Amino acid sequence: MQLLGFVVAVLAASSLAASNDIDDIQRKLDLDLQWGTYRPNLYFGTRPRLPSSLLSGLIWFGLDNQRNWQNTRHSCELGDNLLEYGYSRHNGRDFGEQLMVDQDQGVEIKSEFIKVPGERGGSWAVRFSGRTLEENVQGVSLAYYFGLEGNGTMALDVSKRMAKITGETPDLGPFRIRIVPAKHNQSPPLHPALQKTKGIPEAVKIAGIAMDVPKKNVWRARDLFQEKLIKHAQQQANAILKNTDGKGPLTGSVLFQLENEGEDNSNSNLFFAQMMVHGEFAFDVIYECEDTSAAIKSGDIGALASNRRKEFDIQFDAVFGLREKGFDEEEVEIAQKALSSLIGGIGYFYGSSLVSDEPKPEYGDIDETSEPRLSNPYSLFAGTPSRPFFPRGFLWDEGFQLLLLSRWDADLSMDVLRSWYHTMDKNGWMAREQILGEEARSKVPKEFQIQYPNFANPPTLLFAVQALVDRLEAVSTAGMVDQLAQVYSTQGRHNSATEQTLTREYMQDLLQYSSRQLEFFMRTQAGEPLPGSLEHGYRWRGRTMDHTLTSGIDDYPRARPPSTRELHVDLFSWVTYMLSVDTELAAFARNGLELNQTREQQLELHLRLLDELHWNSERNMYCDVTVQPRDGYDELEDEGESEESVFVCHKGYVSLFPMLLGLVPPESPKLGHILDMIEDPDELWSEFGIRSLSTQDEFYGKGEDYWRGPIWININYLVLSSLHKHYMSDGPHQEQANRIYSKLRQNLVRNILDQFRQTRFFWEQYNPHDGHGQGTHPFTGWTSLVVLIMAEKY
Repeated sequence: MQLLGFVVAVLAASSLAASNDIDDIQRKLDLDLQWGTYRPNLYFGTRPRLPSSLLSGLIWFGLDNQRNWQNTRHSCELGDNLLEYGYSRHNGRDFGEQLMVDQDQGVEIKSEFIKVPGERGGSWAVRFSGRTLEENVQGVSLAYYFGLEGNGTMALDVSKRMAKITGETPDLGPFRIRIVPAKHNQSPPLHPALQKTKGIPEAVKIAGIAMDVPKKNVWRARDLFQEKLIKHAQQQANAILKNTDGKGPLTGSVLFQLENEGEDNSNSNLFFAQMMVHGEFAFDVIYECEDTSAAIKSGDIGALASNRRKEFDIQFDAVFGLREKGFDEEEVEIAQKALSSLIGGIGYFYGSSLVSDEPKPEYGDIDETSEPRLSNPYSLFAGTPSRPFFPRGFLWDEGFQLLLLSRWDADLSMDVLRSWYHTMDKNGWMAREQILGEEARSKVPKEFQIQYPNFANPPTLLFAVQALVDRLEAVSTAGMVDQLAQVYSTQGRHNSATEQTLTREYMQDLLQYSSRQLEFFMRTQAGEPLPGSLEHGYRWRGRTMDHTLTSGIDDYPRARPPSTRELHVDLFSWVTYMLSVDTELAAFARNGLELNQTREQQLELHLRLLDELHWNSERNMYCDVTVQPRDGYDELEDEGESEESVFVCHKGYVSLFPMLLGLVPPESPKLGHILDMIEDPDELWSEFGIRSLSTQDEFYGKGEDYWRGPIWININYLVLSSLHKHYMSDGPHQEQANRIYSKLRQNLVRNILDQFRQTRFFWEQYNPHDGHGQGTHPFTGWTSLVVLIMAEKY
C-alpha cells in the first residue's frame, strides 16, 4: 500500500493538466482510429467511426456456374464454406492483411489494407490480389462498392483505366476515391461459339454502376447488386439466344458483365465498380481525404504494406516473446493469426436496440409485458466473437477479448472499454447483446433480439480494469514519473502522451462505472434469504428449464424446476469479484477513501457468505442452492419453516468460479478439493482441456450439449490465470497447482494449434473426447486467448 499511495500522489500532482489532456488525447485517438476495417461481418469492408457515413465492401462470385450469382460473397456466412479466411496480420491501426480461399467459387483473394494519417481521419488504401483456381474455367466477377448512408454527395466517373468517385460529407469533408485494376488483369475467355456473335459486349477492365437507393438500404448493397445482375443477365440471355437461333451458349462471363451506366449520377449514393478477371489479378482501392500530405499512390501501397508487416512482426515478438518460449515459426504464425483475427473482428456499430421497458417475467409467469421499443440510436466500438455467426458486441465475451487486446494496444483496448461503458444507463444496466440497427438484427432470430432491463451478464469488462490496476501497482518507484506513461502499454509503441489516460480522473471515471454496475447487480440480481437465514445471495434473472442465458454458460444444469428461491454460486462469485475490483479502484480514485472502506467491509462479508451459503461440506464443492418443501412437514403439528434449502451440485465450470476468480485462499483445504476435481479424468480433466461438466453428471453430453461437456477456452484460460496468479507459489497446494498448470497449458496449446493446422480455423469450443473443433468458426473472440496462454501472460 506504500507504493499505491506514492502512485496516487504522483497522479494527484498532475491532475490539473490531466482533465484537459484526456480530452485532447481522446480527440487524437478518435482521429487515428477513425477509418478501419470496422465492418467485420463482411469478408472485407471499411467504414469510419461515424454514424450514417460512407460504407465500402467487396463482392465476388465465380462465373463457371450460372447459379453462382445467387451465392455472391459479401457477408461472412458459414454456408459459404470458404476453405480459409481471417487476418494473418492486423495491428488495429494502419495495417491488416488476410487471405480468402473460396474453392466453391474458384478464387483466392488476398487483401492488404494500409492507412496514412491526415486530417479528418487520413487516407487509406487496400490492394486486392489473387488468382482464379485451376478448376475455374471462365473466371470471376469482382466488385467493390461505396455507399453513403447519410448526408453528402458523390459522383462517379469511369474510364478504361479506373473508376473515380468524388464526394463530400459534413464529417469527412471532401474526398476522392480511385478503383484501379492492374494492367496485367486478363478478361475471362470468350467461348469460341460466341466470338462472332452480334451483340456480345466488348470486354472491359472495369465497369461502373450507379444507384440511388434509400439511405437505410445501403447496407443491402449485395442484394441490390444481385438484382441488377439478374436483370442484366436475363436481357443478355435473350439477346444471345436470339442471335444464335437459340443455341447459345450462355456463359457467365457474358451474362454477368455489366455495362457502364448512370453517367448523370450526381443524385446517386451507391456506386459499384465491377471487374471480370481470369488467372492472376489485382486491383487497388484508394480513398484520399482532402489533406494532400496523406495522398497515396498505387506504387506506394506495396512498400507501405511491407514496412507495416515488418513492424507488426517486431512488435509481436517484443510483446509476446513466443520464440523465447520455444515455439517455432509455424506456431508463432498461428498465434499472429489468432491476435490479428481478433483485431480484424473489431467493428463500429450504430443504430437502435430493441429494448423492453419492463422486466422479463419469471419462469412460469404469464408474459404480459408491453411491446418492446426501439431505443434512441447510439454507437458501440467493440470486438466480435465470430464474424459469420456473432458479428456484434457481446458483453460476456468482450472482457476476455480485451485481455489480449490490452497487451497489444493499450489505447485501442481502453477505447473499446470506454465505448461499452458509455452504453450503461443511469441504473448501471448494459445490454448483454448489442444488436444495433437493421443490419445487425438481420442476423438474429426475433426471439433473441429484445434486451430486458433486469437481465445481467458476467461483468468481464472488469478484467481489463483489473489489468490496468495490476500494472499500475507493479510499476517500480524508480523513475515513477517517466514510467507512468507506459504503465499500460508496456512496449511504449505509441506516443507517450496518449498513454496518459491513466490519470486520476480516468480512474475516477472507471470507478463510477464499476460502482454503478455493482449496485445494479446487488439490487436487481439479489436472491431471497434461505429458510432460517437472514442472509441472501444472488440469482440470475432470465431462467428457463434448460437455460440461463444471462449467466453466459447457457445450458449448464441448474435447479429443476427453476425457482425464484434459488441462489447461484457463479453469480455470487462475480459480485464478490466486483467488490474486490471496486475496492482497489476506490484506493486510486479521488475522494475514494470512504468508498474503499465500505467496499472492504462488503467484500469481507461476501467472502464469508460465499462459504456459508454455497460450500457443500458433504460433496466438498461449491454448489448452487434452491428451496424445496420439507419432507413430511405438517403445518398443524410441526414448527419452524415449511421449506428447506438444498444444494444443487453439478461438478463443472459453475463449481469452479470461486477459485477461477481468486476468491479461495491458497491455504484453504477447499482449494485442494477443487484441484482434485479439475485433475480427475473421471470428472473434468481431458487431454484437450478442462471439460465444462463432469463425465459423471447425469446431464453430461445431453440435450443441446453446449456447456455440458465441451471445452471452452475462456474458462480454461481462467483456470490457468488463477493458478498462475494465486496458487502456484503460495499455500500447501503449490505442487498440485504447478502440475495442473503445466499439463493443462501444454494440452490446450497443442490441441488448438493442431486443430488450426487441420482446419485453418479457430473454433468456438473443442470436443472433450477427441479435441476436434466444433461450434461456429472462425471463432476469434476468446479462443484467441491461446496467445496469452502461449506467452504465459495473465
